[in-house]
Amino acid sequence: MKIVKNRQFKAKVTVNFPSDEGAVESQSFMALFRALSVPELAEHHLLDAAGQDAFLADVLIGCDGLTDDRDGEDVPLIFSPEARTMILTDVFIRRAVIDTYQAQLVGAKRGN
Repeated sequence: MKIVKNRQFKAKVTVNFPSDEGAVESQSFMALFRALSVPELAEHHLLDAAGQDAFLADVLIGCDGLTDDRDGEDVPLIFSPEARTMILTDVFIRRAVIDTYQAQLVGAKRGN
């Protein structure tokens, strides 16, 4: 087994958006995450927005499959710190990213 100091992993993030009719619309994208060490995880406080912001800035390091609506035209979103901030202002995306990261950790612990 190789020990990697800055481990990264990709995972599919599925976002469930409520619709006007009361149903749920699911959309997804691929996210590139940085796996935090145990001491790094302990530093983050996910119960408040500022703690979540710091956590997400540390773990979400890339994404594919997102588009930006520019004047009615879908343009592929180029990942950057500014783009990360923009997409994570949406509460549904934010929750899905955090849930996906945590699910990957739980799956990794179980050996899945």
